[in-house]
Amino acid sequence: MGERLGVLGGTFDPIHCGHVLLAQSVREQLDLDRVLFIPAADPPHKRSADLTPAQHRRVMVELAITGLAGLEPSSLEIDRGGTSYTIDTLRQLAAVHEDADLHLIIGTDNICDLSTWHDPEAILSIARVVAGARRQVGTSTHERFADRIMQLDTPLFEVSSTLVRQRLRDHQPIRYLVPPTVEAYIFDQRLYGVSDKGPIP
Repeated sequence: MGERLGVLGGTFDPIHCGHVLLAQSVREQLDLDRVLFIPAADPPHKRSADLTPAQHRRVMVELAITGLAGLEPSSLEIDRGGTSYTIDTLRQLAAVHEDADLHLIIGTDNICDLSTWHDPEAILSIARVVAGARRQVGTSTHERFADRIMQLDTPLFEVSSTLVRQRLRDHQPIRYLVPPTVEAYIFDQRLYGVSDKGPIP
């Protein structure tokens, strides 16, 4: 029996507590050995010009999960460069970890989008897709994949990277939305247009 390996990809711009909570919950429920956090180099569904440089996003991921058992950062997509297609990442992981049981972790709100991903059938053939409840949605499961996605009852944490960036632009606090180390890094590096006044109390 090979390693039970979770894969959580995304832009992580920035990583927030919802990402960490989702990974921890899925890992516990499915008894995964590890969950890899893989920041995208160039996500196909987002404008590259709007992204924070990959180096910053990678460091924030590392800071967010340092010391958390079973959660590990991976720079696989950043090192590979180019457009970050999930199927390419899964194939690379399957080649390196030949006996691994791969679990691709997504939020329930991403299920409807799965049909728009590059080669979704291949994704489902390589990894078990596991959806956790990052946001409650209506009829979320696309009929093509309804019986092929495992949906778990995970804690609901209503936060998104978009919300975090907007609050920073509006000079509102982000405490408890992102890990403290990530908050400190954002202000230290003056990301997302923050000033040099330090974290907002």
